[in-house]
Amino acid sequence: MFVYLSTQKTNTKMETQISTLEQHIIDMGERDFHPDETMRVLTSNLMRFISWGVSKIMVVGKCDDGYVKGMILKVHTPRYKGMVLITLSYLDYYQVRLLDSGFNVTDIRNHDIMFDELVGEITDLII
Repeated sequence: MFVYLSTQKTNTKMETQISTLEQHIIDMGERDFHPDETMRVLTSNLMRFISWGVSKIMVVGKCDDGYVKGMILKVHTPRYKGMVLITLSYLDYYQVRLLDSGFNVTDIRNHDIMFDELVGEITDLII
């Protein structure tokens, strides 16, 4: 279901981009989370999730226990075409960041999003 982005078996440029993104997530003080739990939240309103035009779901920084440092959705809407990075803080608030094609953070928005507000916040941001 998920594409795991790692620094193994990739080209040098992508390896650098992924490790930079992982370091950015660590520097922001975000914690690891389970991607299946977040997917349940994102698909709780299936019609909204479908309206985002998600073509790929990627995770960054997979740990041995299955937890990840971030989840990336590649979306395609009339308003925004690109990638959305979802992370979770130690206070259990989600954060949403927009990424460019090189996995660089271009915009940090919507801090302190409760799990029940995540779908609405992403919808407002990209649609």
